[in-house]
Amino acid sequence: MSKKKNLLIIGITIVLYITNQIIKTKIPIKPIRWFMSCYFNDTIGGITFLAYCNIVFSFYNRKIVKLWQMELLMFLSGLFWEYVTPIFRQNTVSDVWDIFAYMVGGFLYWLIIRKEQNGSKEKS
Repeated sequence: MSKKKNLLIIGITIVLYITNQIIKTKIPIKPIRWFMSCYFNDTIGGITFLAYCNIVFSFYNRKIVKLWQMELLMFLSGLFWEYVTPIFRQNTVSDVWDIFAYMVGGFLYWLIIRKEQNGSKEKS
């Protein structure tokens, strides 16, 4: 996946984040409001983080394309964000389900790039 497409993914997830920040408390259906308030941003954050990592890695002619690599990165990052960061930031709360949401975001990113890779193979 090109830097341009990863930047597009980042742009889309930022728009989704901003939109969610505006509407999440106004959603009338409680389970959807709960998900949008608690886990949606973490899920799209996983997508954003992997797109960002692949932009950075592309400068070294590397990329993360295997699902297990993405899930491992999201799991380890999630552990850090949920259990190390609160040591230094008092206004954060650890939540193991956030790690799961980051990993779901990693899976969604893999689905996006997998579709892209399959489309590239068919054109060759």
